[in-house]
Amino acid sequence: MAVSTTASPPSARVYYLDWLRVLAMIGVFLFHNARFYDAFSDWHIKNATTNFGATIFVAFMSPWMMPLFFLIAGAGTYYALSNRGAGQFIRERTLRILIPLIFGMLVIVVPQAYYQALFRGELTSGYNLFQIYGLYLTTLPEFNMFHLWFLMYLFVFSIVTVPIFVGGARNVVSRVAAAFDRPWALVLLLVLPLAAADAFLSQDGFWGSRMLSGGWSIVAYVQFFVFGYLIFANERIMIWIKKISWCALVAALVTAGILLAVFLDQLVDPSKWFGSPIYVAAQSVQAMNTWCFLLAILGLGSRFLNRSNSFMTYANEAVLPFYILHQTVIISIGYYVVPTGLPVIVKYPIVALSSFAAIMLIYEVLVRRLGFLRFLFGMRVKRRAEPARAVA
Repeated sequence: MAVSTTASPPSARVYYLDWLRVLAMIGVFLFHNARFYDAFSDWHIKNATTNFGATIFVAFMSPWMMPLFFLIAGAGTYYALSNRGAGQFIRERTLRILIPLIFGMLVIVVPQAYYQALFRGELTSGYNLFQIYGLYLTTLPEFNMFHLWFLMYLFVFSIVTVPIFVGGARNVVSRVAAAFDRPWALVLLLVLPLAAADAFLSQDGFWGSRMLSGGWSIVAYVQFFVFGYLIFANERIMIWIKKISWCALVAALVTAGILLAVFLDQLVDPSKWFGSPIYVAAQSVQAMNTWCFLLAILGLGSRFLNRSNSFMTYANEAVLPFYILHQTVIISIGYYVVPTGLPVIVKYPIVALSSFAAIMLIYEVLVRRLGFLRFLFGMRVKRRAEPARAVA
């Protein structure tokens, strides 16, 4: 079957990408509420005992949750560069990503650092706000961004890929796809580089490190970002993805079961297994699992979510401020709730519901309505309406 080697510029907003962005943010929120109780690597604050349900939920979400964010960001980059020049794009990304990153590092994450230090016994509770802020500033050379690492990666990826995306490489995926007659060949094109990076880059080094970046390396994330751009640069690829979406979902669920049943130890303790054949197999299955989930989500989203309504419009604008605020609020509330003797089945909804209410209150009352906060949180600043002129 012949494949078009030209990508048509977008003629209308792709609403399902907005929906997927909103749903991904809800997933991250629920995920971080579960991190208090899972059995994986230490988080900022941990419950005295682990919870099996939280552990399974975190294990299920980790392989595809943050990759989905970067995939959507790559797709958004394609649409952004389709109707603006490189200079305008860089300026926009600086204002809407770099400014919120700097503001978030200097202001928003300070309570996280404070409550983490309190929980770990590194600080007493007798400090006032200014002392806490001063102590946090002394840690900035360590570059601990907490959950805002996502914004740093996204800004760097957005800037360094501009010379590629605005040059002659827009049709790279189209040309590569033209050599394949079936979509499963494209799946291998997506899976093999990811599997190779995960299997052969040590997690103790910079390029393979996953400790502070949501369970994936920077090399993996840049692949999700670039492929997100290139998938949407050829409309034929999305037609393929839409056709195989149900098959991709079945494959994702099957490989998720294999990961949990067979390879969980290799994923939890990679330094112990790195370099072994079973470690390579585990990373290969995880790469397949991740891309199957991503293709299923894209395909099913394009089938069922390509419509707009008032909720989606409101929620899509709130995604970035919600992301910037969410972990700080969760940890601030969790610090007081998690150490109590309540069962996890009670603590989880208490923290989740109260933190969601607090985030939305901050957003609705302050961030959404004040121009300078809209700017600092990466939102478009609304222009004041010009006064009506008198008619002679």
